[in-house]
Amino acid sequence: MRTFKSFLVLASATAAVAAVLVAPAHAAVPADCAPDAWEPDGDWGFSASIAAPVTVGGTVTRAICQAPNPFPRTSAGQDFDFFRFTATGGKAYAGEITAAGSALGLGVQGGLQIGGLYRVNEDGSGTSINNVTMSNSFERFTTDVLPAGEYGFLTYTPDNQIYPNFVMDIKTVSGQAGAYTVRVSESSVDVPSVASVTLRSTSVKYGSTVQGTITMSGPAPEGGMFLFSDSSSRFTANPSSPYLPAGASSVGFTVTTTSQRPSRDTKVTISYNTTTGTPKSVVLTVKR
Repeated sequence: MRTFKSFLVLASATAAVAAVLVAPAHAAVPADCAPDAWEPDGDWGFSASIAAPVTVGGTVTRAICQAPNPFPRTSAGQDFDFFRFTATGGKAYAGEITAAGSALGLGVQGGLQIGGLYRVNEDGSGTSINNVTMSNSFERFTTDVLPAGEYGFLTYTPDNQIYPNFVMDIKTVSGQAGAYTVRVSESSVDVPSVASVTLRSTSVKYGSTVQGTITMSGPAPEGGMFLFSDSSSRFTANPSSPYLPAGASSVGFTVTTTSQRPSRDTKVTISYNTTTGTPKSVVLTVKR
């Protein structure tokens, strides 16, 4: 299975890589599948304490240590490695697997994958922000422009990998065969801001839906982009979070109002924004 839980946002598979990349020459790899210095031990919850730091513009080597007999607290013979990097703000970022040991099946269905983007919180936990991912393959992700701060992502192998001749198996991976290298880079991207937000009607009865339009300052970049919705009362009026396709300068959205009759007419502020820029708002009155 190529998708794990809601926080992994993966696009359709790209063509398989013709040749498996060579493993890094110098890798600190546990020879007997003992957890490495940042081993999450099968725990899905992101934590900065187990995320290997990556300098933007540089690389870091890790190891997938996968065995039929799982580590403690795990339910399957699989491994997840977490990484973290610091964004200076106003840039787009890319993470990619640049080399991998032959046992990891880079570029092959069921092989080593990358994904799961997080904003790192003050307590070291992570909040999934996959909706800032502009495009994603199984060996690379790219983001929309990120505000300054610390971010994280993960690499992983499925517990039931698919190997040549479509044989399903949990494969033991350790030593140099499990080594791989990840690179993080940044680039300038011209991302439009929200120019205006309008509603077809600014006053509706409770239990209704209302359509709206977001107009951007320019076309969306290659790969498209997600827009962030906000509401002063999501229970009363909950706006959808639309996706702006590449080249598009406007997109529609829907606001769903409460199905329970409010005690009085309520004004709700609906706002939209990109990862940077100033949000634009419109006020909707939900009538009792």
